[in-house]
Amino acid sequence: MPTNMLHTIKVKNFKSLEDTRISFAKNTFFIGLNGVGKTTILQAIDFISAVSKGEVTKWLEARSWKGKDLTFYKSNKSIIEFDIQFQLGDKSYIFNFMFNKKTLKCSQETILYIDKDVQRELLSVKDGYFSLYQDKKQKINFKYNGSILSALETRLFKDDLLGIYNFFGDIRSAELLSPLLMKKIARESDNTIGLGGEKLSAFLNSLSTENKEFLQTKLQEFFPHVASFETKSLRSGWKTLALVEKYGDKLVETDSLHLSDGVLRILAILSQLLTTESILIFDEIEDGINQEFVEKLIDIIVASQHQTVVTTHSPLVLNFIDDDIAKESIFFVYKTYIGATKVINFYEAITRFKQIDDYELDLFGAGEVMQSVNLMELTDKLLKSDG
Repeated sequence: MPTNMLHTIKVKNFKSLEDTRISFAKNTFFIGLNGVGKTTILQAIDFISAVSKGEVTKWLEARSWKGKDLTFYKSNKSIIEFDIQFQLGDKSYIFNFMFNKKTLKCSQETILYIDKDVQRELLSVKDGYFSLYQDKKQKINFKYNGSILSALETRLFKDDLLGIYNFFGDIRSAELLSPLLMKKIARESDNTIGLGGEKLSAFLNSLSTENKEFLQTKLQEFFPHVASFETKSLRSGWKTLALVEKYGDKLVETDSLHLSDGVLRILAILSQLLTTESILIFDEIEDGINQEFVEKLIDIIVASQHQTVVTTHSPLVLNFIDDDIAKESIFFVYKTYIGATKVINFYEAITRFKQIDDYELDLFGAGEVMQSVNLMELTDKLLKSDG
């Protein structure tokens, strides 16, 4: 179990998350019909990271969005509210912020340390003033984007607040992972492969020898013929990527432009395991990957020390999750009659509405359970239950 972990997010007025509570396990798998908001949940987590780093403008540009695209379609409100419960080590915290889509910054923020029934305020932002550790309020007379955390000097932070800042700043999303982008040369990586994998070659080039060996070993579990991956520096700092395979006594080098989409996707996902000690995000993790490799990939992710958040449409992916893990890790996503996204534990939902016989529930793997349940019918029952 990771020592740093996201537990719950309550979010209001972010895209289809009109008023939604989302729970997380060590490895969280979101399933549901197309268009219900699974990817929006991933975007919400990554948005928190962008807010904490003060990179909301950059975050919007990467998706070709504007501030007006951030809120629920039926809402006239400019404020988006997040309430986040998480732990760092053995300590629990709450981070609440109200983000204004017009100014692209938080108008109000609070970070609390929680110890049983005692709450201690680490940060407060309200009415144009801020305070750290309940010290004297100071007027905000400087500009910033997102959270005030991104504008304050980190020397002002004690270990707890610095840890929180790093935890949210180190979230890594591969939500827009694209083989086309991964094939391109790159300059700097900033310790990330990029939202779409566009910095993969630069990231691999920056790895230590130890990490390169680790990654090569993991890659060989999928592709035994792989001898190594190679990166080279070109003029102006651009980096290239190639894969070297051994067949008999011959070495064959293939430039990234000619590598298969599946090979690049697996390489990118494995690379993410080296980027952070925070949260890793993968959208439709099985895309472009042969089913023979899915089990290895899921085993590696579940065994890692990272907290991971994954969306999937594949029962095969779920079948490779141990039953005990599956029952606390799989969440069903659906939309209400007004288009608002809701989330519920999958096993809780199918048990409540008796969508599958008890003996089948005990006998089947998670993927088989998913295949046995009519997801449209389950949605209808949830909507009627919600009123």
